[in-house]
Amino acid sequence: MVEAAVVERVLCVVDRCLKSQFPDDYYKRCMYASFGVHRLLQTQGYSPVIVGGNFGAFVVSRDQRTASIQGYASGSGEHSHYWVELDGSIIDLATYYLPIESSFQACEVPAVFWNASYPLPKGLIYSPAVRYPSSDISHLAPHIIEKMEPFLAACHARMAKPLAKPKIGKWLVTTPSSIQKAASKGDPWARAVIRYESMSAQNLSIG
Repeated sequence: MVEAAVVERVLCVVDRCLKSQFPDDYYKRCMYASFGVHRLLQTQGYSPVIVGGNFGAFVVSRDQRTASIQGYASGSGEHSHYWVELDGSIIDLATYYLPIESSFQACEVPAVFWNASYPLPKGLIYSPAVRYPSSDISHLAPHIIEKMEPFLAACHARMAKPLAKPKIGKWLVTTPSSIQKAASKGDPWARAVIRYESMSAQNLSIG
């Protein structure tokens, strides 16, 4: 099993490269993010899989009064969202970007490295449609390949350099206990997710 520190470093590298290569809309580039994460984990000897499908995550406003399940609509791929799976665990940077285009001022959402030993919390929805074991980009559209090649090269180059603070946000959501721990420290998203677990679906707006 890959350690959380390894995943967090990979996510940090991909995050910085997305912001460098796509400064205007890095938060919409889940397909590029998944290929970057896959390629970096693969070069370290792991066997990740890129997954395309549907996704939604719980997002709560800063005043805790508004919440909804939010997701993405992909403009570059066949599926609305792309993430990475490794030994069944879900690795996803995109949750961290959801507050950027939320319809309300949202609390920070952690990036995901969810342990497959536990069922997903109600606040994280992943519905896989297709799995790609290879990050070979030759089957992609030419306009995507044109941008993907320099992006992946940048990921490899940055991964080879030391990072001062290889962290994404305040924490990674990995297990139910990680949510409990963050909530005990006052994290607003974690506290709201725990409340949402006990709510009926009718009480939440979908956005």
